[in-house]
Amino acid sequence: MKLSKNLLPALVIFLIAATIAGIIYVLQFQEEPSVIKAPAKETKKIETRKAITPKKEKAKQKIVIPKIEKTSLPLRQVAIIFDDIGNDLTPVKELLKINADLTFAVLPFCTYTRDAAEMLHQAHRETLLHLPMEPVSYPREKPGQGALFTDMNNEEILLQLEKDIAAVPYVSGVNNHMGSKFMIDEKKLTIVFNKLKKNKLFFVDSRTSSDTKTAVTAEKVGLPVAMRKIFLDNNRDYNEIYNILIAVAKKNGDDSPMIIIGHPYPETIRAVNDAVKVLREKGISIVPVSRIIKKSKGF
Repeated sequence: MKLSKNLLPALVIFLIAATIAGIIYVLQFQEEPSVIKAPAKETKKIETRKAITPKKEKAKQKIVIPKIEKTSLPLRQVAIIFDDIGNDLTPVKELLKINADLTFAVLPFCTYTRDAAEMLHQAHRETLLHLPMEPVSYPREKPGQGALFTDMNNEEILLQLEKDIAAVPYVSGVNNHMGSKFMIDEKKLTIVFNKLKKNKLFFVDSRTSSDTKTAVTAEKVGLPVAMRKIFLDNNRDYNEIYNILIAVAKKNGDDSPMIIIGHPYPETIRAVNDAVKVLREKGISIVPVSRIIKKSKGF
């Protein structure tokens, strides 16, 4: 009995201790999964945010920045055409160095007509046929090979025009070389314009005559046309040419398109090269002349 009395307290203490140990063990076993799972979820969320956020920010930069640049693009379009191309490739090479989308009018049957046209095509520059036409001053001033004359009959005009078009590859349109007499003859001009329309070519009037019949004839035929506004180099003076270009940029509030014509003189090339940056800063975009015609005529 004495042994039993002594063992009883010890047994009770042992049972209590075992119970407490069992409870602690069970609690530890149940809590471990929750401790493990929670960080795993948090880690996934954090990793997902890190993977997505930079991509969204980059995507915004790629879309928004170009839109800002587009809204700040020049509002006024100006085309600068260089006439009389085909006699020398040196000025063509110099003009192609200018950071502007210039337009080139190439004469037929010159020494470097085809070479110039090929060079311009490779450089992705717009090319026109610079079509020789009879001036009032003929025969004192001769328009050159491939010229159209008012004393030609319809068949002769068409035959010569076809040869001229074939002589200058890659053309998108035509403008007149001289032609102060031919351009005031509505009947002869109608023959030319019908042929150009058939060949899907537009016409730019160099306005060598104030009495030109371009507008009335084009309306009857349905040919897309445009008019030259400024001649750059009636005087081969660098300062004068440069100032003419800068004056274009100073016409505040006038956003109408404009066509300017110059020639491949060293003075003109240098003036255009120096003025291009100023024009761009003043909100003027130099574009191929076809863009102005398409915009105004829906061609």
